[in-house]
Amino acid sequence: MAVLEYDGTCYFGFQIQPGVKTIEGELVKAISTLLRENVEISYAGRTDAGVHATHQVINFKVDKDLNLYEFKWRLNSILPEDIVVKEISRVDSVFDARKSAKWREYSYLVVNGNYQSVFLKRYSILVVKDLDLRLMRKAAKMLVGEKDFKSFCSSESKDGNTVRKIRSFTVDKLKDNLLVFKVVANSFLQHMVRIMVGTILEIGIGKRDLTSLKTALNGKDRKLAGKTAPAKGLFLTNVVY
Repeated sequence: MAVLEYDGTCYFGFQIQPGVKTIEGELVKAISTLLRENVEISYAGRTDAGVHATHQVINFKVDKDLNLYEFKWRLNSILPEDIVVKEISRVDSVFDARKSAKWREYSYLVVNGNYQSVFLKRYSILVVKDLDLRLMRKAAKMLVGEKDFKSFCSSESKDGNTVRKIRSFTVDKLKDNLLVFKVVANSFLQHMVRIMVGTILEIGIGKRDLTSLKTALNGKDRKLAGKTAPAKGLFLTNVVY
């Protein structure tokens, strides 16, 4: 098992796709090069194009007896600079990074002010209008629990079952006008976090009210929810097994 982080700015998402640069593609190429054999990996979250991770989990099977300390250093030396392996360890043969995961945590960064720090521009969005933090926290709480999130996923999503269980959803204000939306769920639908954040931001600026959120949940129609927030503010921040 390996825990990694990456800047997703220059990638077309995590999952391998023909003809484009992906996180999985770079990982498979690097691992296979070191092991001198073709390797397939399993991963905890299939992040979209432009989405980042501070705690993505992968696993792969290998017959060789590896020196993990040395292998991690060699792997990091050939991976692109925007991908790094933080930890690597042996796990039971039945472990699967995706299937064994109980909870996944995503965080979304928003700067609410009249300028955006140069060090946050790649990793957050700027909202100049005043945001009602109290209302946004109420909206986030309304999304907690086991619900049908059909209104909060991409219309192109191929997942037939749109019921998910959100364990917690918080909105915290940190220094320098930085807001952090943090949501924990058993799993997520395509664009689900970004659509939820986009909807809550519309509530925060007064564009919609809390009743519209309930209408969107009950209506099960993508058109009833808010805009999809940009990918650059989203991070996969934890996976619990």
